[in-house]
Amino acid sequence: MAPTLQFGPNDVFFIEDWASTPVGPYCGMVHFTPEDRRSLFASTQRGMDLLSTIHRADEKHLAQISSHRDADSWEFTVDGGDGGRFEFHLHYEANLLKAANLMLPLVPKFIALNPLYLKLAPKLAAPLLGTPPDYTMAGVTEMGRDSAFKLDRVFLITGGSCVQGGRDLGPLTQCCFRHDMGAYRPSPVAMMSELQFYIKD
Repeated sequence: MAPTLQFGPNDVFFIEDWASTPVGPYCGMVHFTPEDRRSLFASTQRGMDLLSTIHRADEKHLAQISSHRDADSWEFTVDGGDGGRFEFHLHYEANLLKAANLMLPLVPKFIALNPLYLKLAPKLAAPLLGTPPDYTMAGVTEMGRDSAFKLDRVFLITGGSCVQGGRDLGPLTQCCFRHDMGAYRPSPVAMMSELQFYIKD
């Protein structure tokens, strides 16, 4: 998952590729405008239904989505029909956080979801990632879903591009938007993570 990607001055994206969820595997994307209008794209109807209960969407599109990762790059393409076509080409640093990525999967779930761990982990990670120390790993989304996530691996995205309908949206840049996502906030730093996401029913 890449929670915050901003290209140029006006386009912010949230993209995800889930191998396993309560509704089965799916890929999804949310496109944010500066006015906080949101277009949601998902590869399955059940994935769309799940994602739209977590985050608000003004438009919803069932899309053909392809996702391919190798050692240090991610190609992610969304064909949403009338909603548009988006092509992401992302590059990430696989070795910068190698030690942390070896340890994170070993953290047991009962520790990873402990409120103290969820509070301290972002503060400890901030100097390494450049993220705000108050970055949130648990809380209630703007749709009222109580949730938390367990990081297994995290990578800094070092470069990339996004083409929408044949038009390059501009350089990958630090996110300056503060969209309402409940307890969560967009990260100013472009990063990609492998994680487990938990929702309390």
